[in-house]
Amino acid sequence: MQDSAAEWKKYSLAVREYDAVLEHTKAVSASFIGLTPTSAHIGYGEHIFVKLLAHCVSLRKLAPDPSRKIPSELWDLPSMSAVARCVIEAHDAFVYITVGGIDPQERAFRMCLWELHDQSRRAKMLQAIGTQGPRAEDAKKAVERLQQEVKNSPFFQLLDTGVQRKLSDKDPPPYHLSQKERCAMCGVNYDYYRVITMQLSQYVHTHPFAIHQLYGFRAGNTDELALMSLPLRYAMAFLVHVTDEMKRLVPGRAPSPPSRTEKTMALWRSIYANGVRMAAVQT
Repeated sequence: MQDSAAEWKKYSLAVREYDAVLEHTKAVSASFIGLTPTSAHIGYGEHIFVKLLAHCVSLRKLAPDPSRKIPSELWDLPSMSAVARCVIEAHDAFVYITVGGIDPQERAFRMCLWELHDQSRRAKMLQAIGTQGPRAEDAKKAVERLQQEVKNSPFFQLLDTGVQRKLSDKDPPPYHLSQKERCAMCGVNYDYYRVITMQLSQYVHTHPFAIHQLYGFRAGNTDELALMSLPLRYAMAFLVHVTDEMKRLVPGRAPSPPSRTEKTMALWRSIYANGVRMAAVQT
């Protein structure tokens, strides 16, 4: 019973910390209502920020309520893991589009490539379902226009020929940088990023490991309770980083977090930059 009580206490603490950061992020988002973005990349950044916030709200709704221990409750770790992955995906798009300190030509190139990937996928889906008429034609024209803009970009000419060929493919990627390069660009510890995305994927995908582990999953079991907190914890570092970056993009409007919430955010900034091991040493 003592072990069980201790695990519930740890889980409750994780949920409270998540709730505190989430409430601060909601307040930050509310402070931008009615604001006209001063540039295209800031406008995109705000939209992605709201999308990430929506994922974080949904993730919290999926988490077991620490104040109500229901033995027959269905604990949905796969869905929580999927939503946590969505948080990380939104973070990736946000930093690629909004990261500071890059040349305006590269900024324009990044947004164009990102839009090209989107339109290329849309055009392929319309073709696959046999869509005819203006919608299909508009998608095709958008792809052709964006392909030309990407190739005509002065930044494109500076890229390695192998990367140029990849971006000129019929199914271009959304980013010209590798995952490792993007992690270095935004300051997230690559090993930490790689491990947590792999672990979340174990539950997102229907593989033997996830099936065997979840077959015996029981609500209220202390081992399972520890697992249920992981998606919340894994999303936290990315929620904190994007919230910080959004405040940087639009300075002077967002409120400051309460002191206790700021301490929690500081810890997750350290984990984001250094990984779990180094953050533990530093704190």
